[in-house]
Amino acid sequence: METNAAAERVLVGEGRTAEILEWDEGRVLRLYRLGASLGTVQRELRAFRCASEAGVPSPAVYPSDTGDGLIEVDGRLGIVMERISGPTMLRQLTQRPWKLWSYARLLADLHHSMHQQSSITLPSQRERFHIVIDQLSGQLDPKLLALLHQTLDRLDDGNAICHGDFHPDNVILSDRGPVIIDWGPASAGAPAADVAWTVYLFKHGGTPPGMSRGQRVVLSTLRRLFLKSYCRNYMRLSSMRQRMIKQWAPVIAAIRLGDGIPEEEEGLLQTLRTFEARQVRRSRQRHADRGV
Repeated sequence: METNAAAERVLVGEGRTAEILEWDEGRVLRLYRLGASLGTVQRELRAFRCASEAGVPSPAVYPSDTGDGLIEVDGRLGIVMERISGPTMLRQLTQRPWKLWSYARLLADLHHSMHQQSSITLPSQRERFHIVIDQLSGQLDPKLLALLHQTLDRLDDGNAICHGDFHPDNVILSDRGPVIIDWGPASAGAPAADVAWTVYLFKHGGTPPGMSRGQRVVLSTLRRLFLKSYCRNYMRLSSMRQRMIKQWAPVIAAIRLGDGIPEEEEGLLQTLRTFEARQVRRSRQRHADRGV
């Protein structure tokens, strides 16, 4: 790992976990916020490399002088990667809403193509989900935690490349075509879970920072139509059906709760309470049908 005490870098973009800074010609530095662990950054570096090697359109990453692929700047870890220029699909959608149908089809095409690739190097989606559910022990009662673990174990597993946070703001429409960014939560697992996460974000996710009030109004209006078209196009390309996506809803709610987003917490807790109550009613009904 090398140290580069860069004093001033131009900020290109930022998200919850990292800032994107200019580095040198054709390259940027993905600089993680203070507190990001070495393991977290290494996992994202592996995910970027895995996606690129599988032919999934994603930014190239470059080796560091020490060979571990990581840079340290002012005590923060970073990855030097290809600079991808262009607007995100979300930004274009708010500015050109008449292109909704073509963007929805493109998002579905990209997601389905990604899911056709498998990985043995990415972390297990199922194991990651079990770990996150365990970490909710301070927020959820033991019976609900057990129900979530049982539900997860009953759902299909897989080894498809899953992005883990796939939505239009993580697709850059560059001159060389669409490029998928932000691979931090990537894993090998079930495509239906990955699609269910995207569905959740469309229905309940917030808006990116920096959007004007008018853009937020347009975005909320377009989301429902976009989601319907995205799902229809994804299912056209695959054998997936709506019920397969809906089965993942309680697990996805729990994983999202683990992200610790205050404005979504109450809605997620209500979803999980409703799931628990429904499971209890079904269990009682089964007992009654058996005459127990």
